[in-house]
Amino acid sequence: MSDVTIRGIIVILALAGLANAFYFTLAYYGRVKKSRWVPEILCAPEGSSCVTVLQTSYARVFGVPNTLPGIAYYLLLLGWVVAGNSFALPWFLRLLIGAGACTVILGIYLMYALRFKLHTPCPLCYTAHAINTLLLVLLVLEAI
Repeated sequence: MSDVTIRGIIVILALAGLANAFYFTLAYYGRVKKSRWVPEILCAPEGSSCVTVLQTSYARVFGVPNTLPGIAYYLLLLGWVVAGNSFALPWFLRLLIGAGACTVILGIYLMYALRFKLHTPCPLCYTAHAINTLLLVLLVLEAI
């Protein structure tokens, strides 16, 4: 896979992750209760909702909503791709890989919490974790 293809896929995934993080941020702060533009299948099942998940301590592992560092991560990824080869500093790519690894590790913990602690399947949450895993794989491929 060429660098252009990898970076193009990174842009698409980072934009999807950013949209997801913005949605969850708005929901966290009570700006979105139930939105017409989000298909029902993407939210938690009846008797629960995306907002219910966001009201737990798992939604703010480091004291702030998990979505806020996520937004920063996706913006950094997009900035890195836009800067292109003029910003091909090896340490910055390693920083992005490290951040990506942290998102995947945190995602595993949060998926465990969704399944075994909260007993709440959340397709939108799972989508975010899948995006982060794919982004990490692509960043590693970019580095080698």
